[in-house]
Amino acid sequence: MTPRPSSSNPVRALVTGAARGIGRAIALRLARDAQLAGGARLTLADVHEAELRTLAEALQAMGSRANVVAGDLGDPEVPGRLVASALEAFGGLDALVSNAGIAKPSPLAACATEDWDRVFAVNTRAPFLLGRAAHAALRTSRGAMVVVTSISGTHATSPLGAYSASKAATLMLVRQMAGEWGPDGIRVNALSPGLIVTPGTTAAYADPAVREQREQRVPLHRLGTPEDMAAVAAFLLGPDAAYVTGAELLADGGLAQTLMSSLPMGGWQAQIAATPQAASRLPPLSPSAGGGRTQRPGEAGSAGALD
Repeated sequence: MTPRPSSSNPVRALVTGAARGIGRAIALRLARDAQLAGGARLTLADVHEAELRTLAEALQAMGSRANVVAGDLGDPEVPGRLVASALEAFGGLDALVSNAGIAKPSPLAACATEDWDRVFAVNTRAPFLLGRAAHAALRTSRGAMVVVTSISGTHATSPLGAYSASKAATLMLVRQMAGEWGPDGIRVNALSPGLIVTPGTTAAYADPAVREQREQRVPLHRLGTPEDMAAVAAFLLGPDAAYVTGAELLADGGLAQTLMSSLPMGGWQAQIAATPQAASRLPPLSPSAGGGRTQRPGEAGSAGALD
C-alpha cells in the first residue's frame, strides 16, 4: 500500500469481530499508530453492538473516529453492507481486517451439517465476500487486507474438524486473492494465531494445570495475547510490509516447530545421557562409501533418516 506521510498505519480501516479479543486489540493498535496522522477512521463490526460502542468511546478518546455496524457475517448480505457503511462513513478504505470467526466443537463423525455450513459461512465465505465488496476501494487506495486464520488451518485440531477445514480453505483463499489482486496494488496476507488467551478461549484455560501445560509446550513458555496479534496485523497492514503479499504469518511462539521435539527419541536420548561429552568422544570420522561426505560409525547416512 502507499505509505502515509507519517509512519502511521492505515487511517481508514474496517475491522470485523472488533468487539472482543484480537479484533478489539487490532482496532486499538491501529488507532494508536495513526495518532500522528490525526487518528484512525475505523468501521467496527460485530454481533455484540453494546461492546462495539464501548470500544468506539475508547477510540474517540484516542483521537480517532469510529463507525459502529452490528451484523452477523454468517448472513451473506452483511459483508457488502459493512463495506458500504465504511465507504459512506469515511469516503474510502485503506485496510480491511477480516477477523470474525467461530468454532463448533465436534468430532467430524458427529458434526451436524448446519454446524459445518455455519462455520464455513463465517470463517471462509465472509472473508471472500468482504474482499470482493472492498476490492474497488482497496484498488483505489492501493490498500491491504489481513485475514485472521489459525494454526489449526495447517495443523488438524481435534475436536475442531469443521474449524480446521474452514481455516485451511481460508488460507488458500488468501493466496488466491493475493495472486489475482496483486496487479491492482492490493496486498492480502493471513495472520495465523497460535495459543492465544481471548474471551473466546477462556474455557480452554479455566484449569490452571492445563494452562501451565500449554505454556510449557510453547517454546517461548507463554501464551499469546490479543496485543501480540495486533502488532502483527499492524505490520502486515503498514508500509513496512509493502512487499509482502500472499503470506501466512504464523504467530504462535514457536509452537508449530515442536513436532519432532515432542516425539520419543529413544536411543538418541540414551546415547546422549550415556556420553555427556559425546561429540569429543566419538570415533574419528571415516570416509563415506561415496567419497563425498564423512560419517561416524552408527551415524544416520543422511538428514532425511531423522525425518
